[in-house]
Amino acid sequence: MSALPTGDQTIYQRPVELLQNLIRFDTTNPPGNEAQCVSYIDSLLTEAGCETTCFAKDLNRPNLIAHLKGQGKAPPLLLYGHVDVVTTANQDWKHPRFEGKEADGYVWGRGALDMKGGVAMMLAAFLRAKAEDLTPAGDIMLAILTWISHIKPGV
Repeated sequence: MSALPTGDQTIYQRPVELLQNLIRFDTTNPPGNEAQCVSYIDSLLTEAGCETTCFAKDLNRPNLIAHLKGQGKAPPLLLYGHVDVVTTANQDWKHPRFEGKEADGYVWGRGALDMKGGVAMMLAAFLRAKAEDLTPAGDIMLAILTWISHIKPGV
């Protein structure tokens, strides 16, 4: 999928749409290829005025950190999730795997539960905090990671 248009400062008010957008990026791991998805998230954050840093060992597998400054009165809070998903090969799906279709009161697609749904929730909360000029008691860090779904036990 090509990068989605950004510039929408109110996407945090529509978490279902945000989740659908994330699902539409095929980030199947292996090989991953999360760059476009992370770039989309980075664009939303930077357009909202958030500080972000991206880093990667492999340019197709970037990680992102965003920071919301707090008052320093409480420990920092880390929100983190991954955007890679496991394969859908040899699986039958009722709805298209990377469409983010809303049906029967649910959003369907690879990653809706693990873990793009969680990422959409955290991203919406982070963007809302920024939009409403929230100054939390402690710093809030948002980490969007890659390469989680392919980690082998003991590695």
